Amino acid sequence: MAMKNQERSEFVFSVLDLQPHERVLEIGFGPGTDIARASRTAAFIAGVDHSDVMVKQASRRNTEAIREGRVKIDLGSANKLPYPDQEFDKVFSINSAQFWKDSVGTLKEVSRVMKPGAQIALAIQPRQKGATEDHAYQAGRGLADAMKKAGFSDIHSEARPMKPVSTVCVLGRRM
Repeated sequence: MAMKNQERSEFVFSVLDLQPHERVLEIGFGPGTDIARASRTAAFIAGVDHSDVMVKQASRRNTEAIREGRVKIDLGSANKLPYPDQEFDKVFSINSAQFWKDSVGTLKEVSRVMKPGAQIALAIQPRQKGATEDHAYQAGRGLADAMKKAGFSDIHSEARPMKPVSTVCVLGRRM
């Protein structure tokens, strides 16, 4: 699965433009491949995932960076993040936000841990059987609407054609 997600991840990283001084959060990190990648650029990356299995897998994949204090892996939920206020410069989530039961409430919680002016990127590529381009763009519009309701600014979407359907990345800033 990690290799199948590489193209989607490369797209998100290209629009997020991580910098060496930044503190970054990934929500729903899966096997931890994007945490490993981000840790090669950003000063620090934290990740939260609700799955014990993914926490173990990501911890094994990022053992050295964890030992060096450049990565922190946490078991938890996006709607109750285990981090202090205004901790992160950038936050991203790839194919996870569509599973949040209360998108607006969760995004308000995400905003809490973001520094003023921090950037968020939520990417989605519908993977269900019969997914269409319309599903991708509709999901992106839904995320953009939730971001607006949660108080984010400078909200816009970028899309990249992929198989089986495009990936839409919705970006915004914490006010």
